[in-house]
Amino acid sequence: MNFKIIEITAQRALFFLLGLAFMLPGVTLAQAAADSHLTRIVVTSNHQHIAVAGNNSDGAGSASVMPPTADMGTLPAATLCVDQLVESVLLRNQSIKSMRAAADTANARIESADALGDPQVSYAVAPNTAGGPGQGLNQNLQISQAFPWPGTLDLRSKAAAAESESAAQQVADLRLRLAARARADYAEWYYVHRALAINAENLTLMMRLREVAGAAYASGQSPQQDVLQAEVALIRLRNQALVLERLRHTVQAKINALQNLDPRTAVPAPADLPAEIPLPEFAVLRDAALARYPMLQSLNAQITASQDRVDLAHKDGYPNFSLIAGYNSLMDAPDKRLTVGVGFNIPFGGNHRAEVNEAHARMRKAESDLVDARTQLLSDLDQSYATAAQAAETIRLYTQHLLPLAKLNMDAAEADYSNGNGDFLKLITAEQQDLAAKLELARSRADFFIQSAALDYRAGGALTHASAANQIKDTTP
Repeated sequence: MNFKIIEITAQRALFFLLGLAFMLPGVTLAQAAADSHLTRIVVTSNHQHIAVAGNNSDGAGSASVMPPTADMGTLPAATLCVDQLVESVLLRNQSIKSMRAAADTANARIESADALGDPQVSYAVAPNTAGGPGQGLNQNLQISQAFPWPGTLDLRSKAAAAESESAAQQVADLRLRLAARARADYAEWYYVHRALAINAENLTLMMRLREVAGAAYASGQSPQQDVLQAEVALIRLRNQALVLERLRHTVQAKINALQNLDPRTAVPAPADLPAEIPLPEFAVLRDAALARYPMLQSLNAQITASQDRVDLAHKDGYPNFSLIAGYNSLMDAPDKRLTVGVGFNIPFGGNHRAEVNEAHARMRKAESDLVDARTQLLSDLDQSYATAAQAAETIRLYTQHLLPLAKLNMDAAEADYSNGNGDFLKLITAEQQDLAAKLELARSRADFFIQSAALDYRAGGALTHASAANQIKDTTP
């Protein structure tokens, strides 16, 4: 397989690489492989700069990984921790402000819920009496105040308070949900950076193996197929880097969207994931979820408000009273001019029966929503718990057993091939197994953190303090 290769002397390789980086700001990966007295530089696209210095006659080279420069559009040098991201999301996300405004609206209704209606004033004159002999302008003034049936104002206040509580719990639910999404996106951000680093390490290793295979082929000790297999493996690693780069852009856009930022805003590289904590017993999480999950609290408040609305609908079947006072100068006798009285409406059953039926229907809906939400909560909780438990066990198995074995297997395969006793295909397979194990461990760590965030959300934040312990130190070889 042919590659575009720029050959320069080893003495000028470093200056050429630096000049190329400044002239081509879109280039993000320089791969260098040593070949006898020349240095060969292959320029591809990635997020690492890998240079292999010129080697001696036996074909062994040394690799060094250089961090990307700021001039190449890469991430800032500072790292981002999960608590910083969660705090930024809760501060910047506009949906929280919208939901909080709705809660403030519901809270404002409490003040006016138990207030009486405005008094009614009426005023009339008899214009033909103006300027008449011995009398002034005749006038009629009335003022009235309506009073609902006893207990109505109290029910209105209770219903408004319950609706305000429901809205407040929805705000709490949104905050927990956004925090869980931020933690999940942070876990993906950690994974993609860890995967890119593993890819770069394996790319360097595979380039060295290609040189070993090339030297063995040149000396007649191995077939050309070994070199071709190394080239195929290199192409696969470069394609994997492209896929991971696409994933990096996707996760970056998600993180920025949560913070109400432009999708291309640079996001710092992640710090290590927070330390893994043992999962509580499922029964403990289940009790915490049923007691603290904000949406259940919101639906319970809605049921309370619906019950109050049902009682209010029944109250509407009773008359409302009005106290009336007036002064009418049209009356000839002065003692007849001041009047007081009372008025009331006569409820018709058909209209109010419809209101009662509507209130009962709303309450039944709220009760059904609560049952459905409770069932879905327990189902989601069980699924997240099972996934988190599996990820925790995978982390243990890979860290304690698989990764050390994969490393030993790869070292043994490389040693056998260097001594002329091994198969290059077995060496490539061992390298691929080591790469897969490292990636799967990083994926399991991210999955554990994602599911822990989901459990924390559904448990109403019960795990937040426990999960803010020491950070994981990635011990992947």
